[in-house]
Amino acid sequence: MGEKKIINRYDVIIIGGGVIGVSVARELSHYNLNIALLEKEEELCFGVSKSNSGIIHPGTQNPPYSLKGKLCVQGNLLTRKIAKELDNDIKTLLNIKKDAEAFGVPALKIVSSAWLRENEPNLNAEIVAALYAPTAGIISPYRLVYDMSENAMQNGVEIYTETLVKSINFFSPFSFKIYTSGGEYTTKYIINAAGLFADDISGMAGIFDFKIHPRKGEEFLLDKKKSNLTNHLIFPLPAKKSKGIIVIKTSDGNTMIGPTAEDVEDKNDLSTSDAGLYKNLCHP
Repeated sequence: MGEKKIINRYDVIIIGGGVIGVSVARELSHYNLNIALLEKEEELCFGVSKSNSGIIHPGTQNPPYSLKGKLCVQGNLLTRKIAKELDNDIKTLLNIKKDAEAFGVPALKIVSSAWLRENEPNLNAEIVAALYAPTAGIISPYRLVYDMSENAMQNGVEIYTETLVKSINFFSPFSFKIYTSGGEYTTKYIINAAGLFADDISGMAGIFDFKIHPRKGEEFLLDKKKSNLTNHLIFPLPAKKSKGIIVIKTSDGNTMIGPTAEDVEDKNDLSTSDAGLYKNLCHP
């Protein structure tokens, strides 16, 4: 093997890997530049930066109108801003990335504000980072259901619509009778896939170990004139109550914003509201 070729052509070389050097490197990394940082010690922050008091100085005890005092005050504000950018939200993104990778989600990466400005120029300019998951996709749930049901019917499955389950009787192992608005049915096994009403169906079969508390989500569907609002599925960091307001590009080309997440009592509450519209459109 030949000698390894060293490429040393850069747009910017930063000498010194202390607090000033790395902060300059971070700021310049927002731009399309080829940058190198050179530090003489074995690790970064082995110079004077390792020995300071750690105080974010307010700018006192400096001569009036001095450059040092001016930079100290500006540095105080910038340090707080940078600390927020580097703090919990970035850690949350990294944790989400780590958890997803444990499940085998491929090609995840944390992208910078520069990447977001180039690829999603309509997002809030204050966003400093995002988790990019290129394997995310879009599908029409309706087409998916109908395609699968048609395939099932071709393979012999019979499908009955307008058939509301009213009660279930259990006679013996592998023997159930289901009473519906369309007649009676007997079966050996019941697979409960009733979604929002799964607890009601389980109750009919004598199983009461869970209760579904309904939560309503409202979404706002935009005209196709707004189809170029975003280029990707946009998720905020998840909140305690939900995954947050999402910007979704549907399979039909429309942009959809939502959902909200409001606890309700009635499982049949399909109403929309001005409050839901406002929350979807005005969510930060």
